[in-house]
Amino acid sequence: MVQAPAPIYLDHAATTPLCAAARDALQACLAAPLGNPSSPHGPGQAAAEWIDAAARRLAGVIGAQPEEIVWTSGATEATNLALRGVAEFAARGHKGAARPAHIISCETEHSATRDTLKALAERGTRITWLGVDEQGRIDLAELDAALDEASDLVSLMHVNNETGLIHDIPAVAEICQRRGVPLHVDACQSLTRLPIDVAATPIALMSMSAHKIGGPPGVGALYVRRRPRVGLAPQIIGGGQQKGRRAGTLATHQIAAFGVAAETAAAERETQQARYRGLSERLWQGLSAIDGVTANHAAGEDRAAPFVNVSVAGVHGEALRAGLAYGAPNIALSGGSACSAARGASSYVLRAMGRTPAAAAASLRLTLGPEIDEAIIDTTIARIAAEITRLRRIAGQA
Repeated sequence: MVQAPAPIYLDHAATTPLCAAARDALQACLAAPLGNPSSPHGPGQAAAEWIDAAARRLAGVIGAQPEEIVWTSGATEATNLALRGVAEFAARGHKGAARPAHIISCETEHSATRDTLKALAERGTRITWLGVDEQGRIDLAELDAALDEASDLVSLMHVNNETGLIHDIPAVAEICQRRGVPLHVDACQSLTRLPIDVAATPIALMSMSAHKIGGPPGVGALYVRRRPRVGLAPQIIGGGQQKGRRAGTLATHQIAAFGVAAETAAAERETQQARYRGLSERLWQGLSAIDGVTANHAAGEDRAAPFVNVSVAGVHGEALRAGLAYGAPNIALSGGSACSAARGASSYVLRAMGRTPAAAAASLRLTLGPEIDEAIIDTTIARIAAEITRLRRIAGQA
């Protein structure tokens, strides 16, 4: 039986392959006679040391202290802990009289944030949604105006997971600090891709994910600043692990692999991101030469290097993505976030940026990873051009 060639994988914003160093750590943990890391005996303490080492590694990448790392099942749980934890803390009256919380966020946030805030709004939390311009940027003056004495949190992603737009987190953090409001950052797409230093930037909470940086799926972390500490009600209770901030027996092997993946990717950041910048520009230049292809990503340094996002006029978006996925060579890409794709919806991010529903539906998100080179980029450009021509011919447009 002839095995089909591996697809060209250009969906690293959705998930990344497990890197070799993380795989080695994962296998070493699984092979070792480790116990429950909460147990006081030797095997338990051996497991705890793996976890402590991972905390030191991840904390070192972001400029934090190891005790400020709270392990979770992923970034979605980390974000839920941040948003629900702050809202519940405020509602319980820990800052004075009990009252609904006020959280400010942005229309183009990941659905982990958007859906959590919508659920909180149904329970009385006051949510302020900031709009964006055609590049996906928020207006910092609008953010400043939205803050008031009753504001409890600002939640904003560092890098947009569809367009790669980089929000100016240092400027946002300065506003929040000046107004005395904690800042939560979704760093899933920026961790190890951009420098992050929570010691220098007043970020109170930060969500992170392992599988976006060469680590395993099923594990994430929430950075929780010690001082000034943000009020945070735990969302998983029943064991008192992690100083009561998040109960449950920790997955030693996954956490160990996360720490190694973060340290490895951070060490390679400058070289890899410079390479991605050149490759993504090559990809965009090739795609922009195709009639009817327009950019949704921001230009230059405002965009994280691995991201290219385009809309294609004159084709049905789902047909284009299906044709690319099942033709030869097949290309694994997306039309937005994996969460939106699972719902069969066009990109709400692009619609918020002023794109028409048709343009949002006919979008391609291509995100680069370590195995991508110039030859793959050129093959991808030719393959996409051919598929667009084929679909337009079927539609009678070519």
